[in-house]
Amino acid sequence: MELSYLDKQLAGALVGADSPSVPAALRGSLASSIHREISSLDDVTANQLRQALLVPPERYVEELSAFQAWMDIAHANSGNPIIVRAQVMTEMYVAFVWLRDSVLAPARAAVGDGTVLGAVEEFLRSGDRRMLRNAVAHGRWCYLLDFGGLECWAEPQRGRPHERFVINSVDLGRWQLLSRSTAIAVLLALTEAF
Repeated sequence: MELSYLDKQLAGALVGADSPSVPAALRGSLASSIHREISSLDDVTANQLRQALLVPPERYVEELSAFQAWMDIAHANSGNPIIVRAQVMTEMYVAFVWLRDSVLAPARAAVGDGTVLGAVEEFLRSGDRRMLRNAVAHGRWCYLLDFGGLECWAEPQRGRPHERFVINSVDLGRWQLLSRSTAIAVLLALTEAF
């Protein structure tokens, strides 16, 4: 199955030097490649992945549909700073905590290293994305004064002082798109077979 719409969206998330190590030939078909990797799992591995998710894949799809409806409401009310702030909080949790920890990590374990999904999941759990995930999960972030991004504090190593870092809104948007679209490709592959 080709996920052309997601592939096209994801092409924008792969710009710049700070992006997943994906072969150039697959950069235009990222979601479709991930979908194929999950779809090609043998039945035993696919069932183990479904069990590792804990929440049935169909329930994730249901929740992501509700999340998309919320995003549509937020975009329709983008002039309201209260709604925009709630939107950003929701997006960050969904992309960097919920989907990363509960869908992408088990899916990567199922397909292994050396895969497109493996490269994307590694990218999302390393560097500034790892520190962002922890800042979101532990409530150590706020908006920059000009609202051009986020100011965060992370504990790079357990027991060490927290360090301040900044994420601009462009990178934040690219990374959350990459997380959500990758998870959608995984979940679509898992729900099609049933």
